Amino acid sequence: MDSLFTRYWWTYLVRGLIAVALGLLLILMPVAGFAAMVIYIGAYMFVDGVFSTIAAIRVRKTYRHWGWLLTFGLLGIAAGILIFLNPLAAGRALMYFLGAWALVIGIAEIVWAVRLRKEIEGEGWYILAGILSVGISLVIFFYPAVGAVALALIFGIYALAIGTILIFLSFRLRKRRSRRIPVK
Repeated sequence: MDSLFTRYWWTYLVRGLIAVALGLLLILMPVAGFAAMVIYIGAYMFVDGVFSTIAAIRVRKTYRHWGWLLTFGLLGIAAGILIFLNPLAAGRALMYFLGAWALVIGIAEIVWAVRLRKEIEGEGWYILAGILSVGISLVIFFYPAVGAVALALIFGIYALAIGTILIFLSFRLRKRRSRRIPVK
């Protein structure tokens, strides 16, 4: 009997090919790739918002906190529309959000490393990690385009690796399906 995985081996191939194409786009054309990534995020937020809104309406009589689900759904729809209307501003906002996150994390890592001095040796590595996080945040704040290109390249390498793995997996699943023993 076929397993679900071997029966639908081709879905892994399709996903892998899409991931490889996205990875190549992000690596070869990081600026366009970043723009595509921002639009993709907007599309995801919009679709997720639509489904959350539908779910909230359907469960409003049985789920006590359906209002929160509806609120998150409507916010997702609104965010998706705003991203479609001005993807450049959304991309810039994303970079500033990541910069703020890296700054807060970096400062926290430095503070935690200083506090760890009493408990361990080698806390300097943790301080270095904090300094690197703060440095990345400053690059993002002062040169958001550089941060966007770096982010696109990182996601491109990730997508290329995942896509390649999925393609190889699909061939292994297809091979296993072709060697199956008929059930009597």
